[in-house]
Amino acid sequence: MIRLERTRTQAAISAAFRGEKRILKALSLLVEAGAERKFDSGYWKGAKKQLKKESFGKCAYCEAPTDAVAHGDVEHFRPKSVYWWLAYCYDNYLFSCQICNQTFKSDHFPLREGGAAMPEPGLPLGADDAGKREFVRRFAPDPLDEAEGQPWVEFATRCSDEGCLLLNPYTDDPESHFAWEADEVLREVALRPARSEADPFFQAAVQFYGLNRPELLAERWKTYRMLSTLRKTFAAEELNAELRTAISAEIRQMMAAEERFAGMCRYFVRQVWALPLE
Repeated sequence: MIRLERTRTQAAISAAFRGEKRILKALSLLVEAGAERKFDSGYWKGAKKQLKKESFGKCAYCEAPTDAVAHGDVEHFRPKSVYWWLAYCYDNYLFSCQICNQTFKSDHFPLREGGAAMPEPGLPLGADDAGKREFVRRFAPDPLDEAEGQPWVEFATRCSDEGCLLLNPYTDDPESHFAWEADEVLREVALRPARSEADPFFQAAVQFYGLNRPELLAERWKTYRMLSTLRKTFAAEELNAELRTAISAEIRQMMAAEERFAGMCRYFVRQVWALPLE
């Protein structure tokens, strides 16, 4: 898992997720007491292309290319089954493989001890149509125009105050929590905590994202084996300058955000081998 960045432009974010259309969609979430709330799954699919682009075609959690490992979903970071008012919130979306999303994370959203879930918004009694519009307008941020929704800083503060133990690659620095361990005998690479085994963020990532599932251990090994071979060649004393430069470029490329398991590659290059790349 590596840090991701949202692109906030009109070209990147469909009009369906901002402005008037965002408000109209949010209004559909208001139901009578006791009535079943139904979600329009076709709505958030409109964000999939951009989210996939921002995560470079990889799962935002496990960094496996979704086209090769599993199909990708638009994932609700805060599950819509609990945070129903964020079901249509663009800032609650990311791109995830179906294994991380459906098999492991599902509707789980663990909080630290003493943490409290974001309170459910309550519609004022007797609110007229204008009052309802204003109510849903502040459900969540407008992803492009801060003045059109809940202020971004306010939303970020409310999210932070919950004490969520799941790392969000759009708001957290996952690499600061993770280390990697290659096993030459088993031919696999496992995720390990960068700080201590008791790091709750590491534990939650393994449990609720499945980041040490067998398939990933084996897939990471394939990338690690190539990276390790390049490292050994780079360290050879008889290597000429031209080839050393070329190999350096290849190693740098494997660390690039768009490459599979870039977080793992960065760890070995920077933390374990401390390669003096040109």
